Amino acid sequence: MDRYAAIDADFLIRFPGGFQDPDWQALARKHKSYAKAEALCQRELTRGKLDAALACGKLADTTQACRQIISLATTVSTFEKIAFRNYMDFRDLNQPFIQALRDVLHDFGPDSFAAYIDTLSLARNDPKANAAKWPIVTCFLACFDPQRHVCIKPTTIKKVAARLGVDLHYQSRPNFECYRAVQDMVLDFRRHSAVAADVDNTLAQAVMYCAV
Repeated sequence: MDRYAAIDADFLIRFPGGFQDPDWQALARKHKSYAKAEALCQRELTRGKLDAALACGKLADTTQACRQIISLATTVSTFEKIAFRNYMDFRDLNQPFIQALRDVLHDFGPDSFAAYIDTLSLARNDPKANAAKWPIVTCFLACFDPQRHVCIKPTTIKKVAARLGVDLHYQSRPNFECYRAVQDMVLDFRRHSAVAADVDNTLAQAVMYCAV
């Protein structure tokens, strides 16, 4: 049994009926607010809406949507939710944050990712407002395009990588190299997994997480 099939097997031992298993369905219900976060992100953070908000300088609706997305996301801890809320309370950071978010969502690449991290780090001198944390950074990306992007919870993703024998080049400060390594790992798993072959990255990661 190869490493991908082994993860599938572990998932099916716990949930013999796969995604239709009653225990899986019960677990999914505990995370139903995440689906609301995805829907809100995909509705409110389009290129057109972000460009319009930035052009007119009226950012209240957009910043409120961002607060709600983080609040709804079950992948973000309570401590991280508070840090993001405190970060957004620095009103002078709202415009650079929305600009950086627009760029990373709609012109994704190493430069936009680095600028996004730098912007989320602008309040790092306040230990209660440092939003440059992996779950916060990746929440918007994963919610906006779960077919392409991934959410990173460091402790769990490192365990998955160790099981699959993947070097993530992990650093506590979010960086593009590590992010791409996680993307590649998840997409590779989807290509080889019978369980996760036809699902998005969010569900594929859930399957992977059940094996560690």
